[in-house]
Parts: sequence; C-alpha cells; structure tokens
Amino acid sequence: MDIAGVFNSVIEWLRDVWNKINIKEWSESLGGTSSEAVHAAIYFGVGFAIGFLFKKYFKLVFFSLLFAVLIILLLQYNRILDIDWEAFNVLLGFEPAADAGVMMNTLFDWVKANFIISISSLVGFLIGYKLG
Repeated sequence: MDIAGVFNSVIEWLRDVWNKINIKEWSESLGGTSSEAVHAAIYFGVGFAIGFLFKKYFKLVFFSLLFAVLIILLLQYNRILDIDWEAFNVLLGFEPAADAGVMMNTLFDWVKANFIISISSLVGFLIGYKLG
C-alpha cells in the first residue's frame, strides 16, 4: 500500500468518526448546549497550548518577567517611573480598594459560573504540560 492510500484511509476513518460524533446530542446528555461544548473545546486547546509552551519556555519567560519587574521596581524606587496602582486595578476590572481576598473570591465566582470551560482549560493545560 502506498502513502497516498494510507493517507486516504486515515482521512476516511476521520470522516467516519466525525460523522458518528453528534456534538449536540452528546452535550445535551451532559446538560449543556453545543455552544458550550465548542467553548470547552476551544478553552481545552488554549489550555493545552499554554501548558505545552509553559513547560518548554518556563525558564525564559520566568527570568524575563523577573528582570522586567526588577527594572520597573528600580525605576519606581528612583522616582523615574510613577505607577498609579488604583488605575491599574480598575484597568484589570478590580475595585480600586480590592485586596487579595476580594480578588480570590472574584476568581472563584468566575470559576463557579464557568465550570465547564474552567475544567476543560485545566485539563488541557495539564495534558499540554505533560506532553511538553
């Protein structure tokens, strides 16, 4: 069997599998909609990519961020750079007087409201990290 024949048989197999999978029926049996299933698949893919890249490039990203934070703190200490932290928190969507507890509660509320995509992105991240 030549390579083109193998390729065509794999494509036919994938087409058969795709036709057998009914996303709408499957997601409704889990209590969701097909839109939620698509969102979960997208978040799984993004989580997988982030996990894969995280493992591959962790040291580079970590030391680059550490260096950038040290430079910013040094510039702020010498009054060359002035950062309005309240405006920064508002930009990120936090209340100006929010502390770490309020931010954690906001995060947990978001995770509870978006449970399926949170789990799918976490699973995608862990699989991407394992394969990276």
